[in-house]
Amino acid sequence: MNEEILTYTTPNSEKLLRQIHQYEFARMWKKNLNKNNKNLIWGIIFILLAVGMLFYRQYLGLLFLGFGLFYVFSYINYISVYQKHKKTFNESLNKEVEKLHINTKDVIWEFTPEYFKFKDYKSELTFPWNTITYSILDNRYVYITAMPSFHIILDKINIDDSTYNKTVTYLNTRSRVQEL
Repeated sequence: MNEEILTYTTPNSEKLLRQIHQYEFARMWKKNLNKNNKNLIWGIIFILLAVGMLFYRQYLGLLFLGFGLFYVFSYINYISVYQKHKKTFNESLNKEVEKLHINTKDVIWEFTPEYFKFKDYKSELTFPWNTITYSILDNRYVYITAMPSFHIILDKINIDDSTYNKTVTYLNTRSRVQEL
């Protein structure tokens, strides 16, 4: 049986590039920021306990105060680390956008029975199916991982519904679903 080869192009624009990269950055940091907010809550709880304990058992109150300050300082430190990473991310995204403006070729997606091929303005990569995993995020993005660390995001708005469905079907039959 001869299977269909699915090939199509998607536009490559600054708006799409920024949107996809910012979505990925926010997705990666969301869980960490939620954990960090718990640090602040624990810090406040321990400080309130410390204030209450300082009147009854001074040493125990100081212990709670130490834990509370630790959590509060962890929260502040994590926020500064996040801001540094966000600044670095924005700088690298701006460099990527500059490269995109120099070479504005469309992205080519090719799905064959033997491999998945991805070609954009900076690279042309071919991956065998046993190295591909995928996820569907927010019912909008197809998040494809090739090898352990190469990630590609396909935005549903870039293609028509028929092509999107064929892409997901191809991924279902050839690769494995991954939880993110």
